[in-house]
Amino acid sequence: MTPQYSIIIPHHNIPDLLQRCLSSIPQRNDLQVIVIDDKSDELYIPLLNQIEKEYSWIKFIYSKAGKGAGHARNIGLEYAEGDYILFADADDYFTYCIGEVLDDYKGNQSDIIFFNAVSLDTNTYTASNRSVHLNEMIKEYNKNPNKAITHLKYTFGEPWCKMVSHQLIKENNISFSETIIHNDTKFSYLVGYYSQNIIIDNRAIYCVTDRKGSVSKKTSLDRLLIRTAIFSEANHFFKSHNINIFDERCLRPLISLLIKNDIVHTKQCIQIMKQNGMTNLSILFHCLCFPFYIIARSRIILKKSLLKHIYA
Repeated sequence: MTPQYSIIIPHHNIPDLLQRCLSSIPQRNDLQVIVIDDKSDELYIPLLNQIEKEYSWIKFIYSKAGKGAGHARNIGLEYAEGDYILFADADDYFTYCIGEVLDDYKGNQSDIIFFNAVSLDTNTYTASNRSVHLNEMIKEYNKNPNKAITHLKYTFGEPWCKMVSHQLIKENNISFSETIIHNDTKFSYLVGYYSQNIIIDNRAIYCVTDRKGSVSKKTSLDRLLIRTAIFSEANHFFKSHNINIFDERCLRPLISLLIKNDIVHTKQCIQIMKQNGMTNLSILFHCLCFPFYIIARSRIILKKSLLKHIYA
């Protein structure tokens, strides 16, 4: 029987959390689950082998490439058989309603279905703030559907909480970048761009956890430059396809480096932006507008800050 759904899960060095994730997924004949281990350290392999035996219905793939989650997800796409593709991170998990959702969308012909999420600290299970931006977009849909759909399609870069047509992915040759961060950004806006039939489902099918030591928590110079490149490329795509969005995240590394008076790497950021179609004048203009971009995002930033303070 060909599965209706495939769930792709990259994993690296957190088998205990992977087991929690897998325990949240129902075993069903219409569901294929693929775990791609991205070169975990040898000490974790025995536990992974034990989990593989426990979940014998799940496909485990052991990659020796060590190229990160983007590469692992691309491997998963090669093995996926479902009509719809879902993604999960190994340290997150699905909520109790995932089975009901899979029942409801059997035979559906939409290109993409967006869902809501909740966010909890991975250890204490107290409320966290990592899903606030998605929560705000879903809430916006009830007031201004077109605006919400535009942001979900082009600025919600995470792969989770989306059910994507496998045919759409294959027909448009969409894959994940293989950078150490933001490897899902281009995949997400390309999926959004090619999607015509879109559904917004208010149900929170996923819990995105807050965890010390996760990739999203790390900062370094190479990550700043990658962030500049990823979001500058996104803005170039938006401009060349007449999409009225400017993602200010391309400016954040530059502003941060300017504040630190790191002129050498500030120039590198500027050069990256220029390679993606920006001019010196447009870079200056958007830098001057940066405070207004932040003000426009202030509701989300404020909510995140309040939650972080309350649950710290």
